[in-house]
Amino acid sequence: MSAFKYLESESPVNLARWHELERIMSDAMQNNYFKMVYQPLVSLGSGKLVGFESLVRCQSPRFGIVGPDEFIPHVEQSGMILELGDWIFEQCLSDLKQMRHFGMTDIAVSLNISPVQILDGDVFSKVMALLEKYQIPPQAIKVELTETALIHSPDKIAKAFENFHNEGVKVWIDDFGTGYASLGLLRQFDIDGLKIDRSFVSGIATNNEDFTLCSAIIAMAQRLGLQTVAEGIEENEQLQILEQLGCDIAQGYLLDKPQTLTKSIDTWAL
Repeated sequence: MSAFKYLESESPVNLARWHELERIMSDAMQNNYFKMVYQPLVSLGSGKLVGFESLVRCQSPRFGIVGPDEFIPHVEQSGMILELGDWIFEQCLSDLKQMRHFGMTDIAVSLNISPVQILDGDVFSKVMALLEKYQIPPQAIKVELTETALIHSPDKIAKAFENFHNEGVKVWIDDFGTGYASLGLLRQFDIDGLKIDRSFVSGIATNNEDFTLCSAIIAMAQRLGLQTVAEGIEENEQLQILEQLGCDIAQGYLLDKPQTLTKSIDTWAL
């Protein structure tokens, strides 16, 4: 089964909104109304910048701002993610080249990938070709796939992960704890780290269950030799608890919101 059909069957949307989004996304693709922003990843041990997560945004003069929580599922279901994904990879690696030019040579930029790009495209070859084009070492990027996406043809996804890993590209599982992947399934993937979903981080200081889940994920990752990133950190108390639990990397508005390439360089370059 194609990834498009799988996603369509699993993620039904309001038909009128679907057609509206189809017009909005087609217009945005034709007129380049997408842009990339970058949110910093900071080591909890040293306090130093270790990378950025790349995030795509859509702002159309005609239709206004469309949130990624809405347009990403649409472009995945429609298949437009293949074209948009190619643009994102090209823009991100071009931007990373600029970051490195300004002395940011010890960081890694995370690229979010879709199961559609693995199952119906050749994401591995495309990313490797761009690394060669921009003369960027493989260790300067990470690829991220959501935990939920692991259920889409796990054998093929595992092979893509293995290919990336063999070339020195780190592989991370995003939104960990929110999907339906079993620990047994997780064992078959060649991964380097887990990103703890913001829904757990937001309650870590006030909710015993969220604290327990975060603690368990971090402890499990440590035993498996994996790094951990906590997403959505907005309060100092959350940061302190995560540091005490042994989380490796922090991400969230407390540290900085997603910024354009220019602002990211101005804020974080040495």
